[in-house]
Amino acid sequence: MSEGKNTLIKHAQIHWSDQQEPFSPHFDDVYFNTDQGIDESTYVFLQGNDLISRWEISTQSHFCIAETGFGSGLNFLISCLYFQTFLDKNPKSPLKHLFFSSFEKYPLSKSDLTKALQRWPTLSDFIQPLIKQYPLALSGCHRIHFKNITLDLWLGDVKSQLPTLCIAPSGLFDCWYLDGFSPLKNPDMWDSELFHLIANSCKDKATLATFTAAGFVRRSLQDAGFIMRKRKGYGKKREMLIGEYQRPSLTSNQHPAWHVNAQIDKKEVAIVGGGISSACLTLALVRRGYHVTLYCQDETLGCGASGNAQGALYPLLNHSHNSLSQLFSNAFLYARNYVENIHKNNPIDHDFNGLLQLYYDKQASTKLEKIRNANLPEELVHYVDAKKTNNIAALKIDQDALFYPLGGWLSPKQLVNAIFKQACSQGNVTIKLQHKLQSFTKKDNSWQLHFTHKTTSHPLLILACAMQTLDFKQCFALPFSAARGQVTHIDPTEKLKNLRVTLCHAGYLTPANGQKHCMGATFKRHQNNVNFMASEQQENKKKLEKSLRQKSWIKAINIDHKEAHVGIRCTTRDHFPYVGSIANYSLTRELNENKAQDHKIKSAKPHENLFILSGLGSRGLVSAPILSELLASQINAEPLPLSLKILESMQIDRQWLSYLRKGKKLKNEQKTNN
Repeated sequence: MSEGKNTLIKHAQIHWSDQQEPFSPHFDDVYFNTDQGIDESTYVFLQGNDLISRWEISTQSHFCIAETGFGSGLNFLISCLYFQTFLDKNPKSPLKHLFFSSFEKYPLSKSDLTKALQRWPTLSDFIQPLIKQYPLALSGCHRIHFKNITLDLWLGDVKSQLPTLCIAPSGLFDCWYLDGFSPLKNPDMWDSELFHLIANSCKDKATLATFTAAGFVRRSLQDAGFIMRKRKGYGKKREMLIGEYQRPSLTSNQHPAWHVNAQIDKKEVAIVGGGISSACLTLALVRRGYHVTLYCQDETLGCGASGNAQGALYPLLNHSHNSLSQLFSNAFLYARNYVENIHKNNPIDHDFNGLLQLYYDKQASTKLEKIRNANLPEELVHYVDAKKTNNIAALKIDQDALFYPLGGWLSPKQLVNAIFKQACSQGNVTIKLQHKLQSFTKKDNSWQLHFTHKTTSHPLLILACAMQTLDFKQCFALPFSAARGQVTHIDPTEKLKNLRVTLCHAGYLTPANGQKHCMGATFKRHQNNVNFMASEQQENKKKLEKSLRQKSWIKAINIDHKEAHVGIRCTTRDHFPYVGSIANYSLTRELNENKAQDHKIKSAKPHENLFILSGLGSRGLVSAPILSELLASQINAEPLPLSLKILESMQIDRQWLSYLRKGKKLKNEQKTNN
């Protein structure tokens, strides 16, 4: 069975009573106490975990709750209401943010969720953003933002999803809500295996609460290490259980690279770059209270590969829906919400009215048929025949296609500038243009950044500068490859002006924006030349002509001009980006080379307070928002919004370790004066 077959998510089947009460025939149980749902949830989970008192005395910047069974989201929404009330009453508290991680095997559809929550008007301030951002039925983590609150909705069986979380040696969660259907009707949610996983995720003195008082539940939780006691149950229920966990030791079997948080005295960071990654990182860190200084070598922001007038937004999928496909599908949903959020405050040109990926030749058809058969949600992608393709495009295409209803196009340059504008309005941002970093060195507890005419000092440094990353001695061995891309700007023609959606073939073609279409893009490996090339204008048109043969409207496209944009993509061999603490190449060699044959290849300690976000290739619009959120969460010691398998696929030293495991030698270090 393929990996994808194991990760398909099915919506819950709901029966509605005459009183519009949601009932699960699968578990033969109701979703909540219809008359007193809010009061019961408050009593069992918030009061059972003594949350208000704990928040009032907290010295931490954030608090982490986890839950088994998201259901209608009622427990989460009530937690939001109480946390917001706490913030309003305690504006000077160091506790500023709530993280809520919930696990759901059978999520409600958006329509059922909307219907179920109609009866709770007091929660409407949180219901509306939840419904708007509610994800498709895709496995893994879906991060959803509210004011001062972050929801990580993990779709899939909790016993398969919880082990994929990155758990620090000191634990992750401050408390647990053990909810879901009753133990007699859903025993898989109440067994010893799950309780041991829950215990492993807990910080020292973490608490839990549950509505049940079943003896086998209490004994299994005690076996997992919880100190359990009974408490009066809600309403007519006689008893319920509450507990506390004492973490026995600071041990972890997770990859150490993802436990390296920033160790700094003050929240101050330097970012090198100026494109989509830098913009998203700046906003993510500003929202966490960091002072960001951005160093950009260009005269303006949003140059290079982030400077295109239009870019396509759609996920990179494959037939097995493996880690790569899961990363980009979930990142795509996050990016859509992200762009719409930016657009509310700083409007950008975009249109998410769909995208067509064409069956333009035999090889493409084989690939797309496999994606079609991966049984992904139709709201994400589905097959359309040639007739439907023509109707969707409003242009004669005459080819079968995969249609991405939520896909579309946006202006990358506008988006980059809008994100920086929002970051500047929300926090402390200093932008230094025409500052090309020459090198950086460690001095005491800070990084010294050396420019042509000055040196600056920062405790934390993040490189988000694409191919420029390889100029630095700490990064020269990263296996990045340059790929030049030229996008042709073309005028609308009588027929082309009708194009309604973005077309992806051997290249891509967008609907008109500002009386211009974008047609592209070339892909020239290992080329860093950014000069305009007339031959690549021809190449872009020829790709379109070859993909859509004998279409008269293509012949009418004029490319006899120099209107184009050239950017250099930073690509990786396996299509996974590079994000996290920068691995130490010298130590990796020293630790693993010239060792005994039975020596286990392992990672070396990374550079302290030095991070990277790069290698996003041609999918940066999709991946940059969630990867920036990931890196900001790592730096700030928060829950991470991606599974360990995906994180390990992006670890910085992955190719070096692969070479070493194959018995290959790593290349000598670069001779440099840096």
